[in-house]
Amino acid sequence: MFLRNLALIILFLTRLNFFSQTHNSMQQRMYDYNNAHDAYSKKDSSSSSNKITRIQIGAGGIYSSLNFFKNAQVRTYYTGVTGRLYYQPLRYFRILVDYTQIEPVSLRPTWLNVHNTYLDIDANFLFNFSDTKFSGYFILGASSQRWNGFYTGINDYNNRGSKVPYTNYKTTYYGGNIGLGVEYQITKRLDIYAEMRFRVTDTDVGFGLSDVCYGGGLKYAIIDRYPGKIYKKPSKHFKWIKKS
Repeated sequence: MFLRNLALIILFLTRLNFFSQTHNSMQQRMYDYNNAHDAYSKKDSSSSSNKITRIQIGAGGIYSSLNFFKNAQVRTYYTGVTGRLYYQPLRYFRILVDYTQIEPVSLRPTWLNVHNTYLDIDANFLFNFSDTKFSGYFILGASSQRWNGFYTGINDYNNRGSKVPYTNYKTTYYGGNIGLGVEYQITKRLDIYAEMRFRVTDTDVGFGLSDVCYGGGLKYAIIDRYPGKIYKKPSKHFKWIKKS
């Protein structure tokens, strides 16, 4: 009788231990699942937080060095005006379309009343400086230059036969540009910017650096679903900018 009761107690304790282990295992699995779900949710939330919709218009001035096909110039820089349209789908990336009109230029006696316009399509890669209202961006894009002026041919020793003297010369040159810019947030929708860019273009005298220009102006967000600074902290894409 004693042995039978002892066997029943051992069997009961064994079953109790089995159910306890099963319960603990289920709790651990549920804990691991919740942690994984939270981590995924945070990651997804962080990824979606970079998605914005911002459309901006801008206007400003530019200081440009025109390439007169290696002809000697008294002035090397000329002023112009620019109009811009920005589309920003992510906090660290945007697309810029820029149209620039340079003042009419004459390089006597070879060129008279030359008009130059630029159309640039650029990608901007943005980053900010800690928790300030300043931000910076890299510029990389394509450029076209529309040249329209009267060509006399006098004292032009670099003409390779593509230009006929005493005619109105029109052409379009294509190339690319690269540069850096900085901007400051005046209000939630209004910014001031300044930038420098290098243009490389395939012209009549060959492919190479054709312009080093400096620009600045204002831009305003006509659509901004997430007003505020570009970043609350430096992007993981630009880890060399440390948060102070």
